[in-house]
Parts: sequence; structure tokens; C-alpha cells
Amino acid sequence: MSAAAAASLPVRLRAARRGLLLLGRLARRSSTFAKYSGHLLLAFYFIATTSRDGALRRTALAAGRERARYWKRQWHRKRRRLNCVTVVDEICASYAAERLGIAHREIRADLEAAVARYSPHDLLGFEPRSGRIPRDLPEECACGVRNERGRRRCRKCRRRLAARSRYDVWYGALITIYFCERWGLRLPVDYSDVMRLLPLLRPYPRPRSRHYRDAIYAVTHIVYTLNDYNRSRLAPRQVRRERAFLKASMSWAISRGEADTAAEIVDSLVGCGLADTDPLMMKGRAFILEQQRADGGWGDADDEYGRFHSVWTCIDGLRDYRFR
Repeated sequence: MSAAAAASLPVRLRAARRGLLLLGRLARRSSTFAKYSGHLLLAFYFIATTSRDGALRRTALAAGRERARYWKRQWHRKRRRLNCVTVVDEICASYAAERLGIAHREIRADLEAAVARYSPHDLLGFEPRSGRIPRDLPEECACGVRNERGRRRCRKCRRRLAARSRYDVWYGALITIYFCERWGLRLPVDYSDVMRLLPLLRPYPRPRSRHYRDAIYAVTHIVYTLNDYNRSRLAPRQVRRERAFLKASMSWAISRGEADTAAEIVDSLVGCGLADTDPLMMKGRAFILEQQRADGGWGDADDEYGRFHSVWTCIDGLRDYRFR
């Protein structure tokens, strides 16, 4: 498909609608929803409330409300397994469910009691007011255990652990604090404390960096949290460095065959004011459309998280928004 054809709204919407139907099917898989309910409910909520296309809004709203009711019914199984990691995911699920119209006062009370047991360090992985981003925070182990700083082997299964990049640590904290604040949780640290660390990540790396992908996702989430996940457009001068970095990153994402990364770049550039007719936007969307599978999805079909996350991001890269 030519780049010009990819800029056509009907072509993009047909692909986005197919992707949304697949996202609904993936969300109804009990194992997937049990692990990623917060992500999935947020996906349906944002698509239902920010899409210009009425069909996308109605489909996402129906799927989101059905899944939110299911999440509410299943709460008795989750409440005993809350820890400093899962409580944040459930806060995201609660935030989306409330805004989808599914009230749950008892669940909110459970979450408020659970989150009170943890410090900002527990929830974010580090203390933003220290003025530093740690380099020795290990990645989450495949067995699901979150290990303390400095560990090179998992304390439970003894697998070797790699350290998370500074970009990954920072934008993980940014997302966590953003949704905690939107949910109504006030912590001793806030969004501005995390954003004050942004100069430590600049200048942004070049494609040769082994942390280049993490830097892209850090920058896309700067845009998302500043414009409330594309509820409004940002003035280009407000995110001048970020916009330039994302524009330069598009070729890298396409050369790697990463439709989800290209879609986040497109989606974020829309939020930074780049026009649909810009050649870079047309090129990115053409690539996303070319990568769509026959089932309506993108990404690795064997990667449970990557599969649904790729579908969500590619829908966002193709759809139009109702900006305030």
C-alpha cells in the first residue's frame, strides 16, 4: 500500500476496527485478562472516550464495560494477592472501570487500604526526590518476582537478572505516578518530582545505543502523560526535543519491523501536532497497515503481553482523535 493510500481515513479505520475486534477477543481470555486487566481496561477506556469514529467508540465502550463488570466479579480472587506491583495494575483497572461507568466502592476501599502499606519507593522502585535514577534496579523476573536493587539473581528461582535501563526505570515511575494521581491517590512524591529528573536522560541517545527502544518509549510516555493520552494536542514548542527525537526514530522502528513501536511514534507525533498529511506520518501508517495480520493483529502471536499491546498501540496509531 502506498503512503498516500495509508493516509486515507477509511483505510485506517477499517484496519483499526479489525484490530479492536481482536483486542476484545484477547481480553476475554481468562489468563490474559487476569494478568493484564489494568492495561486492557485502559485500552478500551481510552479508545471509547477519545476516538473520533463512532463505531470505534461504541465497540470499545461495550467491550470495556463488559470486562470491567467481569473484573469486579473476580475481585474476591485478587484482593488476597495484592503486592506493591499488582496494586498499581489494579489501581489502573479501577481508574478505567470507574470512568467506564462501573462503580466499585468496596474495591476502591480495599485498594486504598492495600496501597497504604507501601512507600513511594516500593511503588516506583526508587525515590525520585533523591535526584538520581538508579542503574542497578533489576528487571522483573520471568517467575513474576520483583527483586530489590543490586540483585543479579532472582531471590526465588535463581535466574540471572539484567539491570533495567534508566529510561525504563524512569518512565515506569512516570506512568505509575500519573495513574495514581488520576485515581486520586496522593503520595509524598508527585508527577513533577519525576519530571524533574528528565534532564538526566537528555540528550536522547542515538540508534546505536542498546537502550534506544527504551528511550523511545520514555519519550512517547512523556507525550501521553502531558496530553492525558491524546485528549488534547501539545504545542510543538512544549515538546520540541521530544518531537524531534520521535521523528528521527521512525526509520529505526520500521527497519526493525516493529509495528508497535512505529505506532507509538505516530500516535505521539499526532499528539505533538504533526499533520496526518506529513510524509513521515504517511510512511509510518503505511508500514503499520502492511504489518497487520489476517486475524487483525500485529506483533508476536506467541508473546501474550506483546500480542495485545501491539494491537492496542497500532489501533492508536491508525485512529483519529477527538481533541479538546
